Amino acid sequence: MNTKEDFFKEIENSVSEDTFVRLTLSKNADRSATLKKVLIKLALIKKQLQFSFVFRHETNDVTKNFSIKNGLEEIEKLLGDEFWIANLFTTQHDFVFEKNKKGKLKFRKSKPTFSQIPERQHDKPKSDFLQKNNPTEGRATYLQELGILDANDRIQKGKGDKYKQIKKFIEIVSDLLKKNPHVLESKNDEPLRIVDMGSGKGYLTFALYDYLVNTMNLNVKITGVEIRENLIEICNNIATNSNFDNLHFEQGFIEGYELPETDILIALHACDTATDDAIAKGIKANAQLIICAPCCHKQIRKQIKNDSAFEAVLNYGILKERQAEIITDTIRALILEANDYATKVFEFISIENTGKNVMIVGQQRKSEQPRDVTMYLQKVEELKKQFGIEEHYLEKIV
Repeated sequence: MNTKEDFFKEIENSVSEDTFVRLTLSKNADRSATLKKVLIKLALIKKQLQFSFVFRHETNDVTKNFSIKNGLEEIEKLLGDEFWIANLFTTQHDFVFEKNKKGKLKFRKSKPTFSQIPERQHDKPKSDFLQKNNPTEGRATYLQELGILDANDRIQKGKGDKYKQIKKFIEIVSDLLKKNPHVLESKNDEPLRIVDMGSGKGYLTFALYDYLVNTMNLNVKITGVEIRENLIEICNNIATNSNFDNLHFEQGFIEGYELPETDILIALHACDTATDDAIAKGIKANAQLIICAPCCHKQIRKQIKNDSAFEAVLNYGILKERQAEIITDTIRALILEANDYATKVFEFISIENTGKNVMIVGQQRKSEQPRDVTMYLQKVEELKKQFGIEEHYLEKIV
């Protein structure tokens, strides 16, 4: 009995009978080779069933797709010659093919690990939170009026990075709402109240409203706060043209703005201590989510002294600037934690798309148990002492 042929026949049968789950090839005959394993599945690619191979090397993976015919030829070439162990999983049985150093072959059959075939769809449409223009509904005209899309709904030249930034922001908010269902559950028939502090031209504000209202079907009221009067007029006109009835922009400084009770507070790229003003107002307004993308860190940078263990780093301007950013945002996160917000700091979007790519998110904790906040405040004091900092602006306003 030819064990290799029997095993290969099972592969062919599983493909033709649509019982194939996956195939793995391991134990490379050449132990010095960087290729350690091959993972094989079936996938619908451009509506054609194909083999998708993942060649797993020591430091990277390489994916290649083959037609069924070419894929079977590739498997036959690798099987038993280059790789000595193969595991075939089907919905009917599991099969193992082995070859040892002496060339002896083994072929085993056992009960199936999987009872259902996996999803074959490879060309899954990526979720696009930004709706294309639909003049009959008055939707998404903001993408054209803001110059993101042209008249044919194509991304304008030079706006690709902004488009990616908008999409990523909506994905983040969508994920936050899924992980914090209480934010929506507590509303009943009341609108979800969102304030965007320092909304600028409103790229993200419009997209967020569009997604929450037209994709999630939520009752939402969003207010954009911006100091520049010309931008307020432009944004309010676009909101009217887009039939975004509960989206409104008004004039005001973040520092002096009277913020009513709010569910979600947003401050993206508010310069220097304006980010701290927004965080403090979010905390005082009992916001359940505080979402910030800081910009500039001058207040702490001026205070950092070079007599610490980081003296060598702080002697170089750009490194001192980056250290100031890290210290500033760390203290912001700790102060949010001290005010009962579970806080994360992460990369908002690739630095290729924007240099302002750090995001701080505070999620209000719902535990009724009292928490010891002194730990977080003590860490703030330790950081300040380490770098000779007298005071972080957020400390005195929160």
